[in-house]
Amino acid sequence: MLEIDIVRIEPKQTLSIRQIVLWPGQPKEYSQLDGDDGAEHYGAMLNEDLVSVASIFPDGANSARLRKFATLPQLQGQGVGSKMLEHIFKSMRANGFSILWCDGREQARAFYERLGFKASGERFFKKDIAYFKMTKKL
Repeated sequence: MLEIDIVRIEPKQTLSIRQIVLWPGQPKEYSQLDGDDGAEHYGAMLNEDLVSVASIFPDGANSARLRKFATLPQLQGQGVGSKMLEHIFKSMRANGFSILWCDGREQARAFYERLGFKASGERFFKKDIAYFKMTKKL
């Protein structure tokens, strides 16, 4: 397994990886979200390089939404994303959260399910990309 460190990062540090993984072909600014300044952002560091990002947006007293979770393509399938989410789960539990949810891309559904998320509702689309609402009890 790769030696990955999970750290808190600034919102602007998420933009390059979001753009590369989630919206190739769009300008980097397209990856910025309203509310980024009020969210918690995490990064996975391999040596000194940022290789994965995830943003947590609290949306209630005990729940939060995972958004813009992305790992560089060359490191996908090597445990980076799993390590990132396990770190986030522990941090959220320590801060009193009991539910984490996301709109997970259909192609990532099995990944989320391996980490304890459950799909709910029907498949839906955003800009021709299929998603499911995925929820995890912490």
